[in-house]
This record gives sequence, structure tokens and C-alpha cells, in this order.
Amino acid sequence: MAARGVCLVLLALFGCSLAAKPASVLSVAEQARLRQTFQEAAPFRDLETAHYALKGLKFFKAPMPPNQNVCKFVEDNVDRSSILSVYHASSIIKVLGNCQLNLKDAEQMLADSIQEGAPTSTIFYAVSSLSNLGLKIDSAAVLKAVRAASSSDEDSVSSAIFAMNIAIQLPKGADINFIVDMVEDTVAQADEIDNTYLQFDGGLVPTAEVVTGAYKLGEYVKRTPTISEEQLVKFANYILSRKHVQEVKDCFFLLRSLNVLSNNEFHVPVVMQVYGSPLISNDNTVFKVRVTNVMDKALGKMTVTAVSAVDSEGTSILSNQNFKDGSEDDYIVLKADLGNSYFAAHSYELDFMSFKPSPGIYTLTVNVKPQKADPRLIGTSGAELKVKVVTKVSIDQVELSIIDKEHSHVVKSLKADFPTSVDKVLEADFHQRVVMKFAIKSTSDGELMTPHQAFVRLTNKKTKQEIFFVPEPDSSKMFKFDLDVGATAKDSFGSLSGKYSMDLIVGDAVIENPFEWNVGSIALTFADEPAKSKKEKQKMYAPKPQIDHMFNKPEKRPPQVVSNAFTALIFLPLLVMIVVWMKLGVNVSNFQFSLGAILFHVGLGAIFVLYYLFWIKLNMFTTLQLLTVIGGLTFLGGNSLLSSIAARRAKR
Repeated sequence: MAARGVCLVLLALFGCSLAAKPASVLSVAEQARLRQTFQEAAPFRDLETAHYALKGLKFFKAPMPPNQNVCKFVEDNVDRSSILSVYHASSIIKVLGNCQLNLKDAEQMLADSIQEGAPTSTIFYAVSSLSNLGLKIDSAAVLKAVRAASSSDEDSVSSAIFAMNIAIQLPKGADINFIVDMVEDTVAQADEIDNTYLQFDGGLVPTAEVVTGAYKLGEYVKRTPTISEEQLVKFANYILSRKHVQEVKDCFFLLRSLNVLSNNEFHVPVVMQVYGSPLISNDNTVFKVRVTNVMDKALGKMTVTAVSAVDSEGTSILSNQNFKDGSEDDYIVLKADLGNSYFAAHSYELDFMSFKPSPGIYTLTVNVKPQKADPRLIGTSGAELKVKVVTKVSIDQVELSIIDKEHSHVVKSLKADFPTSVDKVLEADFHQRVVMKFAIKSTSDGELMTPHQAFVRLTNKKTKQEIFFVPEPDSSKMFKFDLDVGATAKDSFGSLSGKYSMDLIVGDAVIENPFEWNVGSIALTFADEPAKSKKEKQKMYAPKPQIDHMFNKPEKRPPQVVSNAFTALIFLPLLVMIVVWMKLGVNVSNFQFSLGAILFHVGLGAIFVLYYLFWIKLNMFTTLQLLTVIGGLTFLGGNSLLSSIAARRAKR
């Protein structure tokens, strides 16, 4: 119980540690993919794509598309009456630096857009465009408009993002304290997931922009953003979880936010990564780590300390052991076609096998300390890395025995040497038991092991039928396979006597050489099957009697006289109506030969004809379609007819 309690505490601490440490980095290869995404965006399809792709290429110091082509593209696609279009166009001009595109005629429109009642998005596009074009910005008017918009915008997060990005473009000395105060309230609206991620509705872009805006604004006013270290790491974890985005815009905002997280004046999350393989064995005794920022760039020389290494039972095998600097082979420069960007792959290593660990999975707690003090670094202690110690195993003390069940004495016994098969065929019948004892030994330390998977498989050499058994270890870690031939005959073997191949299968997550060892062959003889059982088996596989399905015979139709009489009765009301009309006299003088009257009566007759057709050949769906058309026309004609009759009566 004590060990279980320790494990639960360790698991809880492990969960907290994960929540307080960045989960991954934007690797060099992933940055190369982002650069390729920006490059493949050309030729551009719209100004927005061109804007973000060119900014991404500028970050990587990558070659730009020919300026004359891009400038012509902007000239052909900019809409000078649209603030958003002017914003993207002016941003492209600023990135390129030498476009001869004149957008100063849009200055008045941009200035007029900065007024009370305008949303913060419009104000941001206008201020950014003025800044890109080098035009004058009226700080007082901007702040007045932003204050009014911030109180009326329904999406407070989006409004705060635009406000922060507006503030950092205003001249120094502007009173932007009310925008700085938005940061804390905005961060408080983030949604937390699994105690690991923080995000906003809308996903990557708003989350990345809050982080970017908060830290750029903090640098602008020389004040630490009101974001705690734990919140920042959770934001970083979410942004990194979206690093496989494909759209140019998403790639740009991802890259910009991670660049801010890796290079700002206040908080820089430290990422401790496993370098190379986490598998430790006699062939690979050294465990290596790298210490980087979220952009996978080294943070300078560090003192790396292994605080503890705890196994699954809560036992630590080391305490406060310093890593050594990596070997010469690890001082390499990784280049991934990122222009002038490079990343020193400086590693730190610890001879883990020197602490004589048993095979298993260890949680290694690591602290780092920069040799040159850097107060910006966060997450420098308590990082937890998984180390798996693996070993090769062999089978030892293998003993095969045939035991008489009634007298409990050994009929035959022999020893087997792993990995050689026994050349003699063992024989056992339903009065006996087959027993195999063996031990699984680690070759690294000679200790006995109890792996997660150990099976004995018996395969019928004739039918290839496989039967699996699980040997059980005792307190001394000796395994025992005990087969009662008679008791298992029917359920396991189907009483099928013959030669069986015996194999031992061993595997585990910490076993470096899982194997399948053919121990030998054994001839099993079961009791004769009862005659009744054989007949039942034969009957089971014999052809079944054929089933002839017969449909119910249809009921007899009524005589033809009855059918004719029923038809005559249907038409009888029509005949009665005609007779009554002839007796009373039909007044046709009131019939109007108008379009509405003709349409109504023709439509009414058509409906009766449609009913008749439905009776003899049409289906319901076709009938409903035709009825919709005919009924609609009949309704219109009837409405017109009734209106005209009412008008005539009103004149009387």
C-alpha cells in the first residue's frame, strides 16, 4: 500500500510538472516546412496571402519574389476605397521597401476612419496603414476612438488584440495605460484544457496574437505583462500543439508568437528535450538532453542536474548528479536550409548505467541553471523526462517433466538449453501432466525478471491449430507451466491426439531481444471420443436439409358481377346529379367566360383526371408533383373567379 501511495503522489507531481513545462519545440525541420509554405505561396492569389508570406520569408531572410512582379501585383489588386486592402498593400510595400506604389491618396480616408463609433479592427487597419506609409498619426484621436470602441465591441478578446497592436505603433508618451490594463482581463478569459493548454475561441490566431501583443506591449511600456509563468507555458503548449498548420496566415502567426516567446525581455520558457534515443542499455549507456527555447535554439552554456531518477515502485537510484558536456560529435551545427539561421546542437550527457539501474521505465527530474545569469528564463527546474532501461534476456534453468497424476511421480525428466531445441519427442497421455519450469534472466545484471508477456504455445503439426497457455511465476520469479493433459483435452485441444510443437514466447517493453523459442515437440494422447460425440460432430458438418420457401396463396377475387356492380355504384352519384340538373334546369347564364373561370374549372377537372391516373398507373410521388402544379393553378383561378363574383354582387 505504501508503494502504491508513493506512485500516486509521483503521478500527481508528474501531471503538475507537465502542465508547467513546454511540451515540445518548433524544430528545425518544422521551421524549414514553414519557410517552404511561404515560398510556395507565390505567385500570390490575393493581397492577404502575399502580405503574410512576404513577412514570413523576411523572418527567415529568404529570397523574395522579384520586386517588380510583386509591386505590379499590388498595383493591380489594391482597392484604395477599402481600408483592409490598403492595410495589406501598405504592409507589403513596407516589407519590400522599394515599391514605387503611391498610396498617399488614401491618407484622408484612413484619417477619417479613426473616429468614435468605428470598431477597433478598422482603427487598427487605419493606424497600421498610416504607420506603414510613414504618414502622421493623431494619437489623441486614436486613443479616443479606441476607448469608445473597446467599451462597445462585443468580442472583447478581439478588441483587446487590436488595441494592443494599435498601442505599440503610437508615438512614445501617449497615455495607453487603459490598454495595458486590458491584458490581465483578456488573459482571464482563456479556456483551460487538461491543465496543460490555454486557448481562446477562434483557436490559433487569437491565442497567438494575445501572447504576441501582450509581450510587445510590455516591451513598449517597459512593464512585465500580467501573465503568470504557468499561464505563459500553457499558452505556449497550445500554440505548439498547432504547429502543423498549413495555411499561410496561420503559419505566420504561429511563427511570430513563438519567436516572441523565445526572445523577449521578460519571460523565455526553457525546453528540456531528450537528445538521441531515450533507451538505455549496455550498448548505449549515456542519456543525453538538450536545453533550448521553443524555437529549438540553444540558450547558451548550462549546468544540468539530475535531481532524481524514480522507478515505477517509487525508488530513486540517484540524487543530484550533474550532466557532463556532450562529446565532440554533439557540437554540430544543424542546417535546414533556413538561410542564415542555425542551431547549435550542444548536448549534455549522463552515464545512466553507472547507477546500475534495473530494467524499467524511470522518471528523471532535471534542473538547469545558466552559467551566465538570465532572469528571463522560466521552467528551469522540475522538468521530468522518461528514461527506459532495456536489457537482453535469456532463459535459464529449463526443466521438462512428465508426471503421473495418480501417483504423483516423475515419469520422465530432461533439461533444455536456450536457445537450442530438445531433439527428443516427449510423450504424454491423459493420465499424465506436462510440467515445464524456467527462469527469465537479465544478461546485464544476472537478475531474474518477470516480463509482462510470457506464453507457452502448443501447435498441432498436422492441423496447425494453436493453443496458448500462460505460465505463472512464483515468489522466487521461477515460472511454471503445468498442463493437465486429460483435463484440458476437450476444451483446449478438442481431444485431437498427435504431435504438437512447443514454443516459449517472451516479450516486454524493457526487453531488448523479445523472442520466440521452439522448446521441442511433444506427442499428446487423449482418451477415445464417445461414439455419440463422433456422430454429433459428423452431423454438425453434414449438409442441412434444403428449405423450400412457399409464399401465401393470394385470396380469390370476387366475381366479375360484384366488381361491375361496385363500379356502377361509383358513377351513380354523377348520374343522379345530371338528372337533378335536368329536372331543376341548369342556369348557365351566370358562367363567366373569363380567364379565372376557365382556369378554375379546367383545373378542377384536371384534378379528377389526376386521381384517376393515380388509381391506374401513377405512383404517389409523381402524383404529388403534378398535383402541386395543377392545384396551384386551380387555386389562383378560383380566387380570381370568386373575386369577380363578389364584385358583381356588390354592384347590384
